[in-house]
Amino acid sequence: MARGFRGDGKCADLRATAGVMDGHFENRRFCRRIGGRFSCRRSAMSISRRHMLRLAAEVTPLVVLGIPRGAQASMTGRLFDWLNSRPVETPRPGEGILDFAARVVPEVTANDKFYVQSIGYSAPKLSRRKWRLSVKGEITAPLSITWEELNALGRVKTWAAMTCIGNPVGGGQIGNALWEGVPLRTLIERAGAAERVRRSVSARVVFRAADGYHDSISLEQALDSRTLLCTGMNGEYLPRDHGAPLRLLVPGTYGLKNVKWIESIEVTTKGHGGYWQRRGWSDEALVETLSRFEAPRRRVEVRASKVWLVGSAFAGDRGISKVEVTYGQGERLQSWAPALLRKPLGPLAWTIWAFPMRFEGNGFYPATVRAVDGAGVIQTDRISDPQPGGSTGRMGLSIYVKGL
Repeated sequence: MARGFRGDGKCADLRATAGVMDGHFENRRFCRRIGGRFSCRRSAMSISRRHMLRLAAEVTPLVVLGIPRGAQASMTGRLFDWLNSRPVETPRPGEGILDFAARVVPEVTANDKFYVQSIGYSAPKLSRRKWRLSVKGEITAPLSITWEELNALGRVKTWAAMTCIGNPVGGGQIGNALWEGVPLRTLIERAGAAERVRRSVSARVVFRAADGYHDSISLEQALDSRTLLCTGMNGEYLPRDHGAPLRLLVPGTYGLKNVKWIESIEVTTKGHGGYWQRRGWSDEALVETLSRFEAPRRRVEVRASKVWLVGSAFAGDRGISKVEVTYGQGERLQSWAPALLRKPLGPLAWTIWAFPMRFEGNGFYPATVRAVDGAGVIQTDRISDPQPGGSTGRMGLSIYVKGL
């Protein structure tokens, strides 16, 4: 994918990944281009080991002269673990375990901590007062409405998590927020999609943004009462970085379908190739089941016989029914066991979990987490890159126990 990344509605190439957040590494200003490859501002994402090694293959030989390439790769791997590590967290006296988990992994991602992705380098500056939304295409009553007129149609609120299609396994490009907006269905019904269009299997609703981005969803998705035209986020006006004055929220899909800075909506039966679909990314873009270790994370040393693992899980609009963890090796290998789950804020929100890990002695205890979605389907262990339809695989954790 191309020019850089900003804005959570559209995701750029993970090969450009450089920033991580939540105990990782956060870039709050534009990064200088490294080898002409990327630019970023306030990115919030995890770097995958594969892409860390790929970037290192280009950059490291320039600065680590005289060190064999194999040793360079080993050093880069250790750097990856160090950048992505987070220590063990401990419950406070009298604190319930799931309250502890929700403190370690906040159920609500603050607006300024929510990952930011787009095709451009700066977010469009659109005035709510001057902005107008055009609704056109194969409809009976084209519309041109103001921000105030749109909100007067009746706003609803929903908790929903969102993640980038380019997010690597265990990556940080995910957040959970309270979204507020008008059901897209309300607007389409007001514009009057013809019966011929409603019957067409090729009917699409196309969204065009102020930054030149465009994508589409099926008419069936558009008429889903959960699909929103959002004007608010976490009790505030929708922030500029997140699509103000208007962005889309489509249940169960990756961020690239949730178009930001919307200026026009078109109903058509002629089909549409979206910005990223023309570059080889999925049009359906349904979220793959994912689960994450949040604390501890990646690689830690422990001097205790028991620690709590805390994390999150998400499966789009399918929900999470179970999270399981296995750990240890050889004779100390523990079979998959269920974690404690905190009730999510809503059916589209992520799930926070906690798991007690006990150690029989000193040594290395690798751990793996997996989630089961609401339909009973277990998160796959098949490893795949993000393109075209989102990464798959299971996140691992390396714990080294000492002093027992």
